[in-house]
Amino acid sequence: MTHRGFLGLFCWACVLASSLLLVSPAVFHAAPQGSASGYHLIRNVLLGGTGGWDYVSVDPDAKRVYLARSTDMMVIDEVTGKVIADVPGFKGIHGIVLAPEFNVGILGGNDSDALIYLLDLKTLKITGQIPVPGAKDADSLMYDPASKRGFINTAMTNNVQAVDAATKKLVGAVTLPGRPEAMVPDGKGSMFVQITDKSSVTEYDTKTLAVKNTWSVPTCVRGVGLSMDPAHRRLFLGCQNAANDTKPGRVIVVDADNGKVITTLPNAIGCDGVGFDPGTGNVVATNRDGGDGQHGVTLIWHEDSPDKYTKVGEVQTIYGARTIGLDTKTHHIFSASTEQNDPVPPTAANPTPRPKPMPSTFMLVEIGQ
Repeated sequence: MTHRGFLGLFCWACVLASSLLLVSPAVFHAAPQGSASGYHLIRNVLLGGTGGWDYVSVDPDAKRVYLARSTDMMVIDEVTGKVIADVPGFKGIHGIVLAPEFNVGILGGNDSDALIYLLDLKTLKITGQIPVPGAKDADSLMYDPASKRGFINTAMTNNVQAVDAATKKLVGAVTLPGRPEAMVPDGKGSMFVQITDKSSVTEYDTKTLAVKNTWSVPTCVRGVGLSMDPAHRRLFLGCQNAANDTKPGRVIVVDADNGKVITTLPNAIGCDGVGFDPGTGNVVATNRDGGDGQHGVTLIWHEDSPDKYTKVGEVQTIYGARTIGLDTKTHHIFSASTEQNDPVPPTAANPTPRPKPMPSTFMLVEIGQ
């Protein structure tokens, strides 16, 4: 995700659960065609509350959905839709990465100097803080199951911070060639990260923290989402295709071993989350605007083979539902936004302003088959 201030939190992110990377289908199956896929809106769960929001994280085993609200963390029971807890005490958080084996959630705070928070996943209490002097804008984040580390992109200083989930200590940083956005691990010790201001993807080692490769993807303008099929070594880059986020974007499929562009999938406006579900072989993209300025849209493609993708679903959502979380057991897709968004008058400086979200209408969006 590109840098956003507090108001910019009324949009995307994904954080996808690291479990997405642990399994992948060994064979390919024919894709169901069109409406036969059965994807539809299951429900909108009214949550309300105050503050912005960004990444959606899902724990498929605990059946919990985590939503960062800038100053607090909402924890929702995935089955009932009830709020289990609303944890206060944060400043500028965008999301959380989950390491259940160590009973810890790792969050990045968007202070003038970045601050990393630790959350006990059983008690849902903050158990510690790790200051990161000199690093700014803790934004997108991801857990790597191979190194047992949480990674937090500090975007304004072009680096990423590594936290050991077992010791709960900061263990180092990676200096990147530009502004980091979404990232995804391959489960084998590499992390891939979108460099949004350079239209490129960087690969680094999650143990040595050394940069291994950087590949230019010039057709990916304003890259904001990233996921991976680790078994078949395919990266899925969500690209907004416009600096002002007003044009239809694209999802670009890239070979993770050499940076070669395999194919491009047409997308909607304002994508801020891309996911891959290894159980279904589906690539999913959530978008703020389906083209009418009134509704969002989630698009689903099936990976027929590593080089061929078929669109199997298009589900209209509430406007602004642009970040993504996946439950890899139920194969449900989650996002969040507000049902009511009041118009904002255009100005010379901002001729195409986005509507103003009404936090009291904040909802969790759930899609499935």
